[in-house]
Amino acid sequence: MRTDSGPPRHARYLLVAAVVILAVGCGGGAATTGAPAPPRAQAFGPTGQPSGPVTGDPRPVGSVSQVVATPSGPPAADPTRTALATVQAYFTEINTASREGRVADVSLTAMPGCQTCMLDVGVTRGFHDQGGHADVDPLAVGPVVMDPLGDRAATARTTVAIRAVRLLDAAGNTVRTYPAQPARAATATLVLSSAGWRIQNVLYATGSS
Repeated sequence: MRTDSGPPRHARYLLVAAVVILAVGCGGGAATTGAPAPPRAQAFGPTGQPSGPVTGDPRPVGSVSQVVATPSGPPAADPTRTALATVQAYFTEINTASREGRVADVSLTAMPGCQTCMLDVGVTRGFHDQGGHADVDPLAVGPVVMDPLGDRAATARTTVAIRAVRLLDAAGNTVRTYPAQPARAATATLVLSSAGWRIQNVLYATGSS
């Protein structure tokens, strides 16, 4: 069994994308300061739990196409909840793929050009390339707050911290260890595409939230 507290080349993704959490958005931009949402913003429960589905909504959030019943007829999509579910599903996929030792697939939740999303996916690829898997969900995501939606745009605010992670091989032996990192404010910008809500950009604040 070998342990090494120094991050390998693949693991630098973890430090760049989610641990250090620089303000590297899709298309660039300044770091967000994690300002509170407007008074009408809707807050929902946390994601990135150690195991199992995300919480804060009595219905499962594994799908990004949740619907709510309307008094006048068949169920209709609630845009705010659908946008929220997209953000939750994105972080859940990063965590699940990390624990399963596979490369995350965010095609249902993120636009192809989202550079920060690709860095987050790179974390899971680094684990996979080393033939290991994380012992816990790496990302501890706080409650997601949705700003009032625009016609085709939405903004979600949350915090993201990094848990202390052990990279385990198939036999359960510790290959490497990664230190915990404090929570940072994160702002996700979503756009309404022909396929539904997709994350276009994620900005991580450079300081602790």
